[in-house]
Amino acid sequence: MKNARQKAIVEIINSYEVDTQTRLAQLLKQRGFDATQATVSRDIKEMALLKVATQNGTYKYALPSGNRAAHGAHKLYSGMRDG
Repeated sequence: MKNARQKAIVEIINSYEVDTQTRLAQLLKQRGFDATQATVSRDIKEMALLKVATQNGTYKYALPSGNRAAHGAHKLYSGMRDG
C-alpha cells in the first residue's frame, strides 16, 4: 500500500503544483488512498521531497534532482528549519 501511495504521490506532484500536505492528502483521497496529513508527512520525508519555487513565486513539492549533494543540502536545510 505504501509503495502504491508513494507512486501516486510522484504522479500527483508531476501533474499538479501541490504546495501543502493537506492538498496532497486531498488529491490522494481522490485516487482512493486513505491518507492523513501525518501519513503524507512521513511519505514526504521518506521520499526526500523538496519544496521548489514555481514561476509565479509560489512553492510546490518536487522530487529531488537525484544527486547526493542536493539531497544532503535538503536534509541540512530541513534540520535547520525544524531545529
